[in-house]
Amino acid sequence: MPLAKPALIFDLDGTLTDSKPGIVGCLRQVLDARNMGDQGPLERFVGPPVEEWTTELLPHGSDEARAELAREYRACYAREGWMNNSVFPGVRAMLNQLQEAGFQLFVCTSKQQHFAVRILDLFELSSLFTAIYGDKAEYASHGKADLLASLLGDYSLSPATTWMIGDRIYDIQAAHSNRIRCLAAAWGYGPSEECAQADAIAASPQDVPAFVRHSLVASQPTSSNPVRFPS
Repeated sequence: MPLAKPALIFDLDGTLTDSKPGIVGCLRQVLDARNMGDQGPLERFVGPPVEEWTTELLPHGSDEARAELAREYRACYAREGWMNNSVFPGVRAMLNQLQEAGFQLFVCTSKQQHFAVRILDLFELSSLFTAIYGDKAEYASHGKADLLASLLGDYSLSPATTWMIGDRIYDIQAAHSNRIRCLAAAWGYGPSEECAQADAIAASPQDVPAFVRHSLVASQPTSSNPVRFPS
């Protein structure tokens, strides 16, 4: 009896697209307009939900103050930031290979869903995915683990045959919270110490198809050390 092919759930920012210029550019505009001073390297805000970094930037602010900061950022992002973006080299070919091989592909991102769809439509990638899950303002929780849980439940995906593929610790934690494994996208924004917490590491998009083929025949893993592709 053939083994079931795993479902592959991709993060967006830092995994499929290089969105850092648009995100950091809008953050800098908003912070400068508010005269909030030097907040250190802004790259750390690429990945987590907006609601998380507004709390860091306004630790003593009210919920409304944080919500207003988020609105200002999203207005900039809707106006110009989302277009300041590009597909990582090798990603399009990777996705085409995986789809042609019969893998079920999804996106799960902390970015608001309408932005995620707009970006994937811009790059003509949306049709490759069974579903695109992103955050929505009306959700009670903005955590990635809860969003991933919704996706897994809605599509009845088995934890034993599902992988999350992402570049940051938020992807790894969300995957493990839902009892699925995570393949770290080492070409993205996550530092090596974050990638080391994943179940396996892919150095480039070109390595992902070989990895998932290997995962079909590999024993249900994993050792305490992540597998690296290429080895």
